[in-house]
Amino acid sequence: MHRLISRWICGCIYLLYWVFSCSEAKKLVKHDASFVPGIVLRVTIDTIKLDCQPRLSTLINGQYPAPPIYLKPEQTTWIRVYNDADVNTTMHWHGLSLSAAPYADGTPQASQWPIPPGHFFDYELHPNASEAGTSFYHSHVGFQAITASGPLIVMDYHAPPFEYDEEIILQIEDFYLEDDHTMESWLTGSPNVWPGDPTALMINGHSGRGLYASATNGVDSSCEPWTMNVLTGKRYRVRVIGGTALSLVLFGIIDHDNLTIIETDNSYVNPVQTSYMQVDTGQRFSFLLDTKEQNELQRLEGHSKFWIQFATREGASSVYAYAILKYSDIDLTQGVDADGACDYPTGASMWCPGSPPSTPVLDLPTNVTDWLEYTFRNPALPGYDKPPNDTEVTRRIIINTAQEFDNDLGTTVMTMGRLSWFDSSPLGPSNETPYLVEMLQNGTLNGHVPDLRTIDASGGIDPYSLTYPAWIGEVLEIVWQNDASVPGGIWGPHPLHAHGGPYWDMGSGSGSWSAETHAELLRNHSFNGMPYPGSRRDTTLLYKYALQGQPGLTNGWRVWRVRVTEKNVGVWMMHCHILQHVIMGQSTVWVFGTPDEIKSHILPVNGSLKGYFTYGGDVVGKTGEEERRIAHFFDE
Repeated sequence: MHRLISRWICGCIYLLYWVFSCSEAKKLVKHDASFVPGIVLRVTIDTIKLDCQPRLSTLINGQYPAPPIYLKPEQTTWIRVYNDADVNTTMHWHGLSLSAAPYADGTPQASQWPIPPGHFFDYELHPNASEAGTSFYHSHVGFQAITASGPLIVMDYHAPPFEYDEEIILQIEDFYLEDDHTMESWLTGSPNVWPGDPTALMINGHSGRGLYASATNGVDSSCEPWTMNVLTGKRYRVRVIGGTALSLVLFGIIDHDNLTIIETDNSYVNPVQTSYMQVDTGQRFSFLLDTKEQNELQRLEGHSKFWIQFATREGASSVYAYAILKYSDIDLTQGVDADGACDYPTGASMWCPGSPPSTPVLDLPTNVTDWLEYTFRNPALPGYDKPPNDTEVTRRIIINTAQEFDNDLGTTVMTMGRLSWFDSSPLGPSNETPYLVEMLQNGTLNGHVPDLRTIDASGGIDPYSLTYPAWIGEVLEIVWQNDASVPGGIWGPHPLHAHGGPYWDMGSGSGSWSAETHAELLRNHSFNGMPYPGSRRDTTLLYKYALQGQPGLTNGWRVWRVRVTEKNVGVWMMHCHILQHVIMGQSTVWVFGTPDEIKSHILPVNGSLKGYFTYGGDVVGKTGEEERRIAHFFDE
């Protein structure tokens, strides 16, 4: 079963992610009662209204979604996370693994011990200028992230490469009525119970499925449509966050099909035009929206409100949600969209939003497999390395994903390379000690030092540690393939996410991967006479191209390229970002660099690592007992 951990690169300037040295630094640093973190987050479990229904949920600072965090690049921010719940938790800074200090990636049993109930942990983040963009933070324990997540924005160090007037955050999430514990029990039980499609989509905390709240109807605001307020004649940067547990979501705006994508997964891209957006769990995009002038609205009969339609794809059925684009500088005391004039129409109008439509108002595609594939390219910005070409690839690793029945566990599991990895009971943990801890303490994984000679014969995986090792200087080509389930013969989509920095996404295709087919697709999407070079991403989709077929049959692939350098040595997770699939074991562990290289490249500036080595160690404080030792990894 799979493992993985952390990363980090030492150096005066560049910060990487996990890894570490067993030796102590010269000076111990204390975070005592006088220490003031830049940001404080408190994790609790409470009952809140979602989609106008009560649900016991994991919350951050009592809010859903959690409050947005804005980080300044090239400086350190300390974030203290209190666990006020009665179960373990962590916090993961999605897409920013190279900005986090060792043990701060938030992956339990991989990079760190989880935060015990009644304790807190100080996370050290130091994003660099090339990581400016849109991300989110979320718990990495169980099903908590369905509600325990919030926007995470790395601000631009210099003026952004695209001009706009204002920005808007749009976070999309799923709603299941069942609480986290019930969902986890279903997914790990014997027999396994699949919870199905979500009851609703949540758009910035609103499902948009019900009437507006009023004093008489007893409806709360959580099922009202969320309103995107804009002004006429402006350009908005809309930051889209795919925070769903399961759903792949498409959305579009009535009479506003002038969307220009400028960012994917914390990386700027050359402008790409689209009439609608497609986002899966873990993905982020920014698009520019040019709003209409007042005379344009007059030509549309004076309308100032327009439906935004959201719809899921690839599930058993489509789940719809609605929000409203509203021009707030238009006089709404008169006309067809006058406030109060159309809140409760007898039939929903595509122009004058009141009750959400009972039937779709936009015809969004049902085929999701070709949306802007082989299209995104990154501009030549500082910190954006050039993508590796074919001749630079030193090793290819092919990993097939599937759903299988595990006879030993007596339940259905999700696999990568025919193996599953679990970070907690009842199906795990797959390792008793976090991998990062064992490597720093003993220089081993499962008591073994990975050997390139043995992994060549086993498809890239080390048979002793069950990790995927790689060495500094290698350029890996990772081919993910989608197999039909055994025994059912069902395919499902897998949004694949990598910790440890961006990779270069090289595109996807149907059937089984072949070098010839892939090369032809790259040539068919040439730019300036050169084959498609790939783009910086951290989450891309392994599509399903059919619903059902022969059990174990491969149909669908995606290719990544990863440079292993001194900047990303460490232990990293690569996994499906569907929460249900993670709980069912669909994760892998990658070790970049030898144990000695990992140790030598990760040294704290001040402090000791010993407190990280035990669950509840002295780097995990208790309320009222703040004085403790901690290591600083970034030089101020």
